Amino acid sequence: MIRTVLTLLWLSLLQLPLAAAPLFPSQPQSDRLAALDAFWAGWKQTYLRTGCGGAYVDTSGDEKPTWGGSATDTLTVSEAHGYGMLALVNMAPRDPAAQAQFAAMVSFYNAHPAGSGAGLMAWNQTRDCRDAADGGEMSATDGDLDTALALYLADRKWGGYRQAFDRAQTAILERDVTEDGMMRLGDWAVEGAYAHASRSSDFMPASFAAFAGAAGDQSARWSAIQDRGYRVWGRISEDYAEDTGLVPDFLVGLPDKPRPAEAFFLEGAGDGQFSWNALRFPWRLSLDFLETNDARAAAHLKVINRWIRKATGDDPSQIATSCRLDGSIPEDQSTGAAAFIAIFSAAAIAGSGDLEGDQRWIDALWSALAAIPIEDEDYYGNTLKLLAMIELAGLWDEGPD
Repeated sequence: MIRTVLTLLWLSLLQLPLAAAPLFPSQPQSDRLAALDAFWAGWKQTYLRTGCGGAYVDTSGDEKPTWGGSATDTLTVSEAHGYGMLALVNMAPRDPAAQAQFAAMVSFYNAHPAGSGAGLMAWNQTRDCRDAADGGEMSATDGDLDTALALYLADRKWGGYRQAFDRAQTAILERDVTEDGMMRLGDWAVEGAYAHASRSSDFMPASFAAFAGAAGDQSARWSAIQDRGYRVWGRISEDYAEDTGLVPDFLVGLPDKPRPAEAFFLEGAGDGQFSWNALRFPWRLSLDFLETNDARAAAHLKVINRWIRKATGDDPSQIATSCRLDGSIPEDQSTGAAAFIAIFSAAAIAGSGDLEGDQRWIDALWSALAAIPIEDEDYYGNTLKLLAMIELAGLWDEGPD
């Protein structure tokens, strides 16, 4: 049944009707905003820093190590920078300091262009305020895309960032996109197996839709990238995860035979699983559902939501930190991490078709997420928690003031 639904979905991409309205926690919005404000204050105190000619997210501001292959003396990474810029532009209605801090983050971004040129950001900076010596000048596509989206939203809200956005989205199209319209792993992934690979968390359909509406003569290309991504990631999910809707951290074999990557393709044993990269895929879909009401996002999220509710018995504390595409959990995995609870909280806005059960589920997710102390998590978990809370508190992209 699920396979049939997905097949119909991918065969009728452009003819789908609008989806139902997003589902939010039933806790009063005033309570959700109060919880968000409190967490935002703690997050800023822990991670947001001024220095090195601007402002940045200190990924070891909690005195915990930065993962993901970064240098041992890492100050920040472009992924974190994009998240910080998005958080500031979305929190601006509740934080009078956000606009100035955003401008300072733009200064840091401008001071660290990728080695391939302006518009993309060097992915890894160290505590001497320089790009990391071993590959730190390369770009990472997720950081590039989130920074570009933040610049677009900032220009809508405050003005003054249109030129920076145009430069960023043009650079992404030139250096972060494959010839067949998929996102590269970064500007460096142009040879060998890496040239035919993509990362699921770099599929950001809401961003592509926003860029399509703003990029002038590049609009059609952004729309094509969005449509291509829905087809490819949908087919991967249908062929390898028909009961779960999950996708792997990385796929290989583009353009003709896309398939999940083998273990240790780039980062670790979970490269072909739904793990620490792919966990952001449902959140990216949820933003497209929220911002554009795209029925493709809704249909895919419903499959994921049905599976995760059943797999956990509607208990957020049972959400595992990684799983195989069929939903089975490797023996070395734990449960209850903020990063995974956050992402499934965001995904829950599309429901599963069981309205009463879905409402209880998203309420439980919100309560579980809000209750996790900042001290219990690292930069990654706390930052994904922040972004999900912004979305579920109803504050994501309120548009121009």
